Amino acid sequence: MKKSFLILLPLFLLSGCASYRVRPLPELSISGAHSPFVHNNAVNFAYRVFDRSDCKKYLDRDVISKGYQPIHLTIVNSSNRSVAFSRRNLSLETVDSYVVADTVQTNTVGRVVGYGAAALIMWPFVIPAIVDGVGSAKANERLVMDFLGKSLQDQVIEPNESINGLVFVPIELFKSSFKVTLSDIETSKRIVLASGQHNSAVQSL
Repeated sequence: MKKSFLILLPLFLLSGCASYRVRPLPELSISGAHSPFVHNNAVNFAYRVFDRSDCKKYLDRDVISKGYQPIHLTIVNSSNRSVAFSRRNLSLETVDSYVVADTVQTNTVGRVVGYGAAALIMWPFVIPAIVDGVGSAKANERLVMDFLGKSLQDQVIEPNESINGLVFVPIELFKSSFKVTLSDIETSKRIVLASGQHNSAVQSL
């Protein structure tokens, strides 16, 4: 009996572990500003390179250990011009958020199979298997939607508007120095924002 308990103990620990906590991603403050819209006719840029604590806080998963470095970006357009943002114009190679989400999802099949094995020995595990399988699927759905919602997509930043979100860079391709290049919608003028020691940059139009 003791041996059977030791075998089944990890399965007991699985119960209730399939969850995903959604936490909003705040906008980064622009350095030295009381309001994000402080530099007239300029584009303002702030960033934060996530550590594991940030990942657990805002993504509920350690995506760094899975090979992806999240970078939090806030870009504020205080000019009277519309500018375009595209991940392709980031100097670092990025991956789609759904790829990262797929990597860190709860292994629903593995959990159900584990419970199924236990059910062959003790029938009460049949019910936890069903409940946990449904819970894992729902947690994964929340995870995917949250990752998608928090990731930056190609878009136009209108005058006096801002964008805020994450990009994911493969760990092996990450560099602490990078550039974000925007473009004026009407003139196609390039606006280059470079990372620096103050985690912010300003470029006038």
